[in-house]
Amino acid sequence: MSLFEMDHWRCAIVHAPFEEVIKRNTLEGYGITWLPDHGKRHFFADPFGIWHDGRLYVFVESYDYHSGKGKIDVLVYDEAFSLIEHETVLQEPWHLSYPQIIRHGDEFYLLPEGYKSGRLSLYRAVKFPYQWERVTAFDFPIGAIDATPLFYRNRWWLFWTPPTPKSYRQSALHIALAEELTGSWCDMGCVLVDREGARPGGTACVVNDDVILPVQDCSLSYGGGMQTLRISGLGYGKPRIETRGHFPLPKTLAGSHSDGMHTLSAAGSVTLVDFKKINYGIAHKIPLIRDLVSKR
Repeated sequence: MSLFEMDHWRCAIVHAPFEEVIKRNTLEGYGITWLPDHGKRHFFADPFGIWHDGRLYVFVESYDYHSGKGKIDVLVYDEAFSLIEHETVLQEPWHLSYPQIIRHGDEFYLLPEGYKSGRLSLYRAVKFPYQWERVTAFDFPIGAIDATPLFYRNRWWLFWTPPTPKSYRQSALHIALAEELTGSWCDMGCVLVDREGARPGGTACVVNDDVILPVQDCSLSYGGGMQTLRISGLGYGKPRIETRGHFPLPKTLAGSHSDGMHTLSAAGSVTLVDFKKINYGIAHKIPLIRDLVSKR
């Protein structure tokens, strides 16, 4: 992204289950409910959701260009998809995004990206969805980017992108596995390098005993599009990875935000997605410019 470009994301609830969307490989033909839009200098992105007691809880990265940092918000919808609540639920000194929400047993967990902290952190709900505490037993010391968990064949699998080298942030896919959600985690290493489709971008699911993983296409721009991967043979040596093809950007649904998409996630009877619009100007760079001037 150049000095004069500013990505603005808009999230939506697609009224179709994730498995159906994945099998059809399209979002076309479904109704949507837009999440709120808060102007050019603030956006919601990376939506992940879960139903609980008749309500849909949508967790998002809430990014403010003024502060240059993201936090995690929750938007609560009733069964008619009317917004009834919006709260910030997690903030750290570092940027947070990609808030994977996990229900495991009787507990709720949140696994956001916070790679600038130098590690990946898991949080447990003390009071769902408003209060979270870090799980100190969670053992994954690398600042994994867009870490995507999946419980499959009685093990936990984690699909993630390393923060270094810089070129890998948009082009590499690693897989790790563990017997428990808290670890310890065994890194199986890098299984794919492909700027067109390796960095995770949503919910992993199982179809016909193969894992389907949405990934980002960053070949032209960050979050410029998506593909889906078919991963077979997990647990039987080195996994085999096949590209299922590009996931088409539904411009009729995206409207003005038709410059990209980079998250596709499951939430029961609905699917969550974000769309990108590229705005132009320098106003969004003011915090960066201010920091540079103050350091001189």
